[in-house]
Amino acid sequence: MDELPTPAQLKERYPDTFRWDARLQAALHKRRPVLKRVLVAALTLVILTLGALAVSADFRKAVYTMIQKFLPIEMQLTYQVDGEPLEQLPNGYSDHYVPDGYERDREQEFERAENFLHVYSSKESGKGYTVRCSIIQPGQQSSFDNEHTTYENVKVGDADATLGTSVGENGDTVYILSWERGGVSNTIMGNISRDEIVRIAENVF
Repeated sequence: MDELPTPAQLKERYPDTFRWDARLQAALHKRRPVLKRVLVAALTLVILTLGALAVSADFRKAVYTMIQKFLPIEMQLTYQVDGEPLEQLPNGYSDHYVPDGYERDREQEFERAENFLHVYSSKESGKGYTVRCSIIQPGQQSSFDNEHTTYENVKVGDADATLGTSVGENGDTVYILSWERGGVSNTIMGNISRDEIVRIAENVF
């Protein structure tokens, strides 16, 4: 534990995740109501089950342990890392499948060496989804509300994953799929079909 970076060093080295939330909040005022619901939910649910079990990043020999703390109105997740975590996403790491009719909105996204957020929408259907990937950082913590979402265990390839299902303001089903592989947390969220969510996930590498 003595070799882990101090909180001050972490703050300097890694971007504050609250900046992501602010970026998404700004996007809410520019998107359609349907996509707004998708992004609002992303603010509270995106970190829900990233690495739901202790896992090993084989090529880095780091073990990521998630600690859950249930409070009266929220749940907190904190990561502890035993070993050397990733310093940046693997070269070329991205989502490599986009459903027909969906366009990437580069004004609403960001991309860094250690994380990215991609935003997609369809003008024809009014639906949309986001893809968010990030290296797992020592001491990473997030709080969220899980009152209106149900979860089930699924698979993304050979990786364990959790799929959350909720209902949007207009009655659309909204999915959030989260999994961890090799020290990278991945989350896809949108009001597109479950099959498309899974197919997108299978092409994140």
